[in-house]
Amino acid sequence: PTATLTGLGLGTCRVCGMEGAEQTLPPIFSDVESHSFYSEPLDYCYAQGWVTGVTADTFVPGNACVRAQVVTFLWRAAGKPEPMLEENPFVDVKEGDFYYDAVLWALEHGIATGAAERHFSPLAACNRAQVVTFLWRAFDQPEPEAAAQPFTDVQSPSWYEKPVLWAVEEEIGRASCRERVF
Repeated sequence: PTATLTGLGLGTCRVCGMEGAEQTLPPIFSDVESHSFYSEPLDYCYAQGWVTGVTADTFVPGNACVRAQVVTFLWRAAGKPEPMLEENPFVDVKEGDFYYDAVLWALEHGIATGAAERHFSPLAACNRAQVVTFLWRAFDQPEPEAAAQPFTDVQSPSWYEKPVLWAVEEEIGRASCRERVF
């Protein structure tokens, strides 16, 4: 089959040439349950080339993402544009790092800033507030329509208050229905 996602693939049989041949495709990652809430979005992002596995057949969904990975996902989704910055302001981001262009691009477009004056902290874990803020900035910081915060653990005012409100309106992320915690 010509399909790249898990599930049912339709394509041309390489043996007999039959059009519309059906074949069940195996999961892309052996450690991602097909019924998990992130399975379908992950398959889509993988097919688009935005994410890769930790190995050829594992994704390790329980691992935290680091800042370098999150900006790399966004950079790939934007088409891997060449950054225009001529000078790298970060001592902890080196040419040749898989995230080098992504970090410079994210800085250039105001999506990410340094964690400190001359440090990006590429290997620091990214919490949900940071991820949603990167996404919000990547979408040009749209003003949320709602003013009332639906989550009890989002302080007002905070640097991530508007990004969270926007993400809720756009139905990005997943909240616990019982706890209403972002």
